[in-house]
Amino acid sequence: MDFLIAAAAAATAPAAPAVAAAPVALSAQSISPADVAAYIDPRDIASFMPAPPPTTELVAVSDSFFNLLENITMVALFVVGFFLLARLLHAWMLHRSIRRALEAKSDAVSPLIDKLNKPYEHIGGQIPDAPGDDRNALVLLAIGLAMAGFGLIQGHEQLIRTAVGAALFPIFVGIALLVRRRLARAAAAEERAAA
Repeated sequence: MDFLIAAAAAATAPAAPAVAAAPVALSAQSISPADVAAYIDPRDIASFMPAPPPTTELVAVSDSFFNLLENITMVALFVVGFFLLARLLHAWMLHRSIRRALEAKSDAVSPLIDKLNKPYEHIGGQIPDAPGDDRNALVLLAIGLAMAGFGLIQGHEQLIRTAVGAALFPIFVGIALLVRRRLARAAAAEERAAA
C-alpha cells in the first residue's frame, strides 16, 4: 500500500532537474483484494455499467403478463366498487322508506320489512333450495385450481409462488361458500324437524 502512495506522490511531484537516478530498493509488498476493494466504491462501477437485460423470455413475458393482470385487477375493483356502492344506495333508500312508512303508520311497512329481511329474493326468482352457492363455490374452486395449475405449468419458481398465492383467494372463498351452504342446509333441516 505504501508503494502505491509513494508512486502517486512521485507522479504528482514537480519535475526535478535530471540527476543520476540511484537504484531504490523497495520492500516487497503484497496488495490484497480487500485493500483494493476498500478504495473502490461499488456505485462508481455500477454507474458505468448498463442495466442487465432480462435473463430469459419468461421474465419478459411474465412482466407483461403481470402488467396486464394489474390493469384487469384495477378495472375489476372499480366495477365491484360500483356495484357495492349501488347496493349501499339501495339499502339506504329502503331503510329511509321503512322509516317514513313507520312514521306515517302505513300498512306498507310489513312488505318493506320482508323485503329488508330478504333483499334480493325478488331478483332472478331465486328459490331457497337453488344451488347458487354450490355453483359459485365450484366455479371459484375451479378458477383457483386453474390459476395454480398455470403457475405450475410455467415452471418458474417465482411465477409458481405468485400464481399459487393468488389462487388461494378463490379457493378459500369457494370452500367458505360450500361450508356456509352445508351449514344453512343443516339449520333448515333442524328447523323443519322442530316444527
